[in-house]
Amino acid sequence: MPEIQSAFDERRYADFLRDRFPEFWARFGGQPDFTGKRVIDFGCGRGGMVQRAMEAGASSALGIELNQSYVDFANGKVASQWDGRVRFACQDIREMEIEPADIVTSVDVMEHVMDLPETLAAVVDACKPGGEMFIGFAPLWHSPYGHHRLMKTHIPWAHLPRGNRAFLDRLVDDDGNSPASIQELGFNGAVPADFRAALNGLPVDIISARRNISSHPLKSLAMKAMLLPAIVPAIEKYVTIGIYWHLRRKK
Repeated sequence: MPEIQSAFDERRYADFLRDRFPEFWARFGGQPDFTGKRVIDFGCGRGGMVQRAMEAGASSALGIELNQSYVDFANGKVASQWDGRVRFACQDIREMEIEPADIVTSVDVMEHVMDLPETLAAVVDACKPGGEMFIGFAPLWHSPYGHHRLMKTHIPWAHLPRGNRAFLDRLVDDDGNSPASIQELGFNGAVPADFRAALNGLPVDIISARRNISSHPLKSLAMKAMLLPAIVPAIEKYVTIGIYWHLRRKK
């Protein structure tokens, strides 16, 4: 079993480096200059973002993650390469004392954060004045496939009827029980207005706040077209698939 898990972790790590890393930066128009920068990756997973940042010339990096098995993998795979300049911590960012970074990144994490205002404030605090933050997350729960493909269906929004029970009732354990809520499964269910409210008042300048961006031009056009009905507030949460913030910490 440990060998199977190790092989799985290696595949997911490789998938991040090959696919998700370039896709993430394509949604911001390209990656920043990491040269000589201290980097923090919030929700670092198996350490792929830290690996690429260090390869791109970062001076040091900290990965923060709540999954201990991911941290163990990242320490063995990534931290061991960089002679003490890389560290991974299995901690709640709200409870950490952190040396602020020049660049803070976060890939597909915020849709899982339960205490959104406090956590986002802690992420901003982890960035030094004048530093930059790149925070992207998708798919949001109310979007067509916001269940992260845990539900085997090609029908958009099929997970939402009956107060999410259409999704939850399919997840039956050996005792015949289903989860009581999506929060038990790690989905916060936050809508775009919740994310805006969490960001409001924090000491940041918004360089860009983009939605429904894909690295594939035709797919991006289709996703942007979905946003046309979003002028109706009640519809916005159903057509917003992803949010991508490029922020700068105020000096």
